[in-house]
Amino acid sequence: MELNLISFLSVFAASVFGAMGLGGGSLLMLYMLFFTELTQQESQVLNLFLFLPTAALSTVLHQKNGLLQYKILMRMLPAGIVGGIIGAALNIWLSPHILKKIFGLFLLIMGCKEALALWREEKIPPKA
Repeated sequence: MELNLISFLSVFAASVFGAMGLGGGSLLMLYMLFFTELTQQESQVLNLFLFLPTAALSTVLHQKNGLLQYKILMRMLPAGIVGGIIGAALNIWLSPHILKKIFGLFLLIMGCKEALALWREEKIPPKA
């Protein structure tokens, strides 16, 4: 991958959007898949490396502010670990072409879900 100004700005914008909770990782993934020669797996690895420091910082800040709910955390942790292992296995087993289709479908479903939630909260007025 050739590093240039557009690549730098894309990573920067994805990081800023991610810090605001606006899905910066998804934007970065789309950029890497469509505008670079990276495979789906390589894009996911790079995205994960950018996500891990943010997740660690968020955990520390939530702990500091007393916002971690350990009872819920301990119930969710095993499922997260198992899901991560299954996801890693599928990433190795499935072809990049199939992974791209699954990722696109996931983004489509999540976008529709978010739009429906906004519409239900009447942040997006229905057309009469």
